Amino acid sequence: MKRSEFELLLREAGALCRERDFIVFGSQAILGWLEKPPRSLLVSFEADLYPRNHPAAAILIRPRLGLNSPFYRKHGFYADSVTPELATFPDGWTYRMIPFSNRNTGGVTAWCVEIHDITVSKLAAGRPKDIRYILALLRHKLIVVKTLRERIDLLPSESDQRRLHTGFDDLLKQFRRSKRAKLAKQTKPVRRNK
Repeated sequence: MKRSEFELLLREAGALCRERDFIVFGSQAILGWLEKPPRSLLVSFEADLYPRNHPAAAILIRPRLGLNSPFYRKHGFYADSVTPELATFPDGWTYRMIPFSNRNTGGVTAWCVEIHDITVSKLAAGRPKDIRYILALLRHKLIVVKTLRERIDLLPSESDQRRLHTGFDDLLKQFRRSKRAKLAKQTKPVRRNK
């Protein structure tokens, strides 16, 4: 999703819900943290929006701005409204969000979840698209491994902590193996026929 599309979605959600503040806790939160995010982090056509001050308004989002809505059919991207409680976030995540707004958001502010907190949530979900997103964050050096491990330790459940530490270790090994293989392929001498 492009920044201009995200801004349009915020304006529409703000008008629909009569809300000025939305929590953005999916992959589109990267737009609040980076001026020019890598394209590989913007492949999703969905933004997870949650009305911060009027949670009851969340039920308005899916039918009017969600998948298969008239808005989606017209623009090709959409909003989903899932409560933050359904995501697995480390303690203190709400204090690490940053506001995103500009003249194009129509006075609506997106409160974007911090990158390491998003990564913990995506690691917990473990869907293929989440894993691809985490690998892209690693490729672009947007995750500090030590910080991510500290965030995993902030999860309320010790079993979740163990599971996510193991999952991240496995993912990190996979990432490093693919990086070494790519480097080896690039530096392999070319044989010439004589």
